[in-house]
Amino acid sequence: MTETEQHSVVYQHHQSARSPRLAVALALWAAGLVALLVLLSPAIWIILLFGLPLLPGLWELWRNPTALLELDAQRLSWRNATSAADIPLEQISHIRLDKRWDFSHRTTVHTRLGKRLCIPPDCQPPHRPFEQALAQAGLRVERHHFRIY
Repeated sequence: MTETEQHSVVYQHHQSARSPRLAVALALWAAGLVALLVLLSPAIWIILLFGLPLLPGLWELWRNPTALLELDAQRLSWRNATSAADIPLEQISHIRLDKRWDFSHRTTVHTRLGKRLCIPPDCQPPHRPFEQALAQAGLRVERHHFRIY
């Protein structure tokens, strides 16, 4: 087996903060502020107060942090703006996929040494194709729905 075959990517998920969804949401919020200003003529401090939620979105749009998750024949790795991890598959005991009460998904990697590593939310891939890729890689997957622990 060649080096490229050995490290061929089984599953890859790449996500960028600069998305059309974010741009549309910011544009709609700003349009709402302009409409509020034109139609109701409120005090400027009210417009500024309601404009504050735009700032984090504009910062993300300008900075554009990326997140990446890769699964290949040898390892599971992820990286984002604040953290990175690279775990060999033989060190993984199982992977737990949780559906939370707010319908979001959380993925926790359990190692054979008893360590738990949570995959950051911005690195989370769509859960169904990821679960299939994990099974294809020979990893044990536990799925839990709406559990409190």
